[in-house]
Amino acid sequence: MAKLKVGFVAGFMVGFSTEGLKAFENYQKELSKMASDMDFELVIFNTIISSMPQAEAVRKELDDKNIDFCLLFHPSYMVGDFIFEIMKSRANFGLWAIEELREEGPMPLASLVNLSQNAGIAKNNFEGSPKKIKWFFGDMNSKYFKPRFEITIKALKAIKDLENARVAQIGKLADGHINHIVDPRDVYKNLKVNVSRDFEVEDVMALGEKIAASEVEAEYKKLMEAVKIGKASVDKIKSSIQMFLAIKKIAAENNYSAIAFSCWPKLMPKKEMVGCLVNSMLNSTGLPGGCEADVLSTISMMVLKSLTNKPVATMDLPKFDEKDDSLLLWHCGSAPKEMANSRGCICDKHYFAEYDESIKNCAPTTDIIFKKSEVTVFRFFDEGEKFYYFTGRFFDENKKAFNGSRGWVNDLKLYNEPIRVMDLANTMILNGLPHHYPMVMENVSSYLEEMAYWLGLKKTKKLPYADYLYV
Repeated sequence: MAKLKVGFVAGFMVGFSTEGLKAFENYQKELSKMASDMDFELVIFNTIISSMPQAEAVRKELDDKNIDFCLLFHPSYMVGDFIFEIMKSRANFGLWAIEELREEGPMPLASLVNLSQNAGIAKNNFEGSPKKIKWFFGDMNSKYFKPRFEITIKALKAIKDLENARVAQIGKLADGHINHIVDPRDVYKNLKVNVSRDFEVEDVMALGEKIAASEVEAEYKKLMEAVKIGKASVDKIKSSIQMFLAIKKIAAENNYSAIAFSCWPKLMPKKEMVGCLVNSMLNSTGLPGGCEADVLSTISMMVLKSLTNKPVATMDLPKFDEKDDSLLLWHCGSAPKEMANSRGCICDKHYFAEYDESIKNCAPTTDIIFKKSEVTVFRFFDEGEKFYYFTGRFFDENKKAFNGSRGWVNDLKLYNEPIRVMDLANTMILNGLPHHYPMVMENVSSYLEEMAYWLGLKKTKKLPYADYLYV
């Protein structure tokens, strides 16, 4: 994936102190270190803009170098006409002002004054399509710069990772999951993600059977060092490993960034299997694997992976509990082993095996109780035009729950605002939000908020629970 490109630009107006220009020079070194630490590319523009020809040249260079985010430093006042010209670039903009050099007497820089002016230019001089900006203030370690800048970088990196990414839908949507249907053209329009439908489940099975036995055995041995076997057969575990290795090969050869794998209905009648362990292993390796061929859920998992570099998973919502204001995040058993508490990860049968004699050996799943941690659930919906997220904590590992990958969540917040579990359930149900809830074990709310700002996404509405329906 291409790195996020950040441009560092400054201007100057004769008549103000030149001390601010020294700060611009000093901050170049500190930003370069931050670029290395946070893995983005910093492009320093040494031209100090003080004329229209210079502004035009910098604007052109910003676009020629494909700068994603232009950090416009205010070492002094800068002429607004030049700023308007620079802001015509395709880049997003950050406006950075610094403290004045003294508290009284002649003002040396007018840095914040000018930032206010330029924020107004971004808003008012691009009629019909205001330029989006974020403002920063103070030195590099100021609370109004460093944490704000780090959030921006992570959010824009997540957007960059989506841009022209390729996501494979392998197989048809799970039977009945018509609420997960998306139009790939709209997904690309809104998120710039390409959806591929070039492979079937049968292709994965056939390729898996060609994987060298030695490769399968090596992967099996590695897996057994981290998981236990419950009621799942070794043969089905090894078949899952074959399919996992086949999908990894397909992804590498086709430059896929994520896989929406259709585990059923094909695998159950053909192999008396589910794809849970396949998706679990994909997520353990850092290749998001979404359940039941749900494309938008899988793309949402990509964002969570990008923001945290942690394994991700897709959940369902089967229960809520008003007594402790909690809800159960659960799925058949496809969460990665890294999410397990000290009980560990157990390869077991699918719960369908308990009720249908024709698939009594259906397996393997990852039977996991989630460890205590923070959690964020996030998802795009409406073809990627809208989003929601909520946060909480996995808290009681001994609370009763269904077999599979599961954990109870309390301390619930919707968009950073505390919410009762019944209000959250009502919000999700009455808004018709697609079931499947991508999750990661970290609170990434600030990054999601900012990512949505730059992408222009819309939030779903909070709909508090009541016994009656209301307008």
